[in-house]
Amino acid sequence: MTGSVASLWRYPVSSMGGERLERAPVGPSGIAGDRIWGLLDAQTGRIASPGREKHFIQVPRGHARVTGEGIAISADGESWAAPDDPKSIEALSAIFGFRPLLKPFDPVPGEGFQPRYEHAPLHIVTTAAMRSLERDHPESVIDARRFRPSLVLDWPDGAEAMPEQDWIGREIRIGDVVLKGREPCGRCGFITIEQEGLPLDVALLRTIVKRYERNFGIYCDVVVPGEIRAGDKVIVQG
Repeated sequence: MTGSVASLWRYPVSSMGGERLERAPVGPSGIAGDRIWGLLDAQTGRIASPGREKHFIQVPRGHARVTGEGIAISADGESWAAPDDPKSIEALSAIFGFRPLLKPFDPVPGEGFQPRYEHAPLHIVTTAAMRSLERDHPESVIDARRFRPSLVLDWPDGAEAMPEQDWIGREIRIGDVVLKGREPCGRCGFITIEQEGLPLDVALLRTIVKRYERNFGIYCDVVVPGEIRAGDKVIVQG
C-alpha cells in the first residue's frame, strides 16, 4: 500500500495555531520544535485547554512558529515577535479575553513546567479519512487544522473509510524515516472550535464519536529518525 505526504504541520505552542512546513527533521519525540512551549492564563495559572474549557476557546486564533532564535508569536499571522514581547501579548490578550503567559516546557518530568497531557511523537491523518468525513458532512469545512495532525498522508479511497486505523502495529516508511503505528487518536472538542476560516461545527465531533468511537487518525512512534518532505512516498507494511 502506497501514498504520499500531502502536508506537514508543527505547533510550537500547544493549543495555539501552528505552521505548515515543506520539510521537517523528525526525531524520537516527533517533528523538531513541536509543542515545546505551553500557554497559561497569567492570572490563574491554568494551562490552556481549548477543547475542554470555554475560557480558552479563542486560543487557536493565535499563531506560533519556530525561528532561528527560538519561537515567535503573532496575533494576525503577519507581525511576529518574541513570546514575551509586550505589544504581542497585549494583542493576544485582546483576542483571548485573558492575559496569556507563554512558558517553555521542561523536558525533565517533575522539574518544571509540564504539558497537561503526554502527546505521542506523531499524529497521522489520511486524506481518505477526511474525504469520508466530508461525505457525511458535505456542508462542513473539512480542514487538516481541525485535527492538528503532524502529517497528512494522501491516500486513495478503499474498503476502509479510515485506512490508518489498520496501521496499528505496522511499519510506515516515509523516505528514510520509519514509523510504527501505536494507537488510535481520540478526538476532543477542539475540532469543533471556530478558527481562522473554519466555522464552529459541533456536528463533526458527534459523527466521529458515533461512527469511529471518537478516534480520528492514529499516533505513531519514530523507529528510524530522519527528514520528511512534502511529496515523499509512503509505504505501509503489509
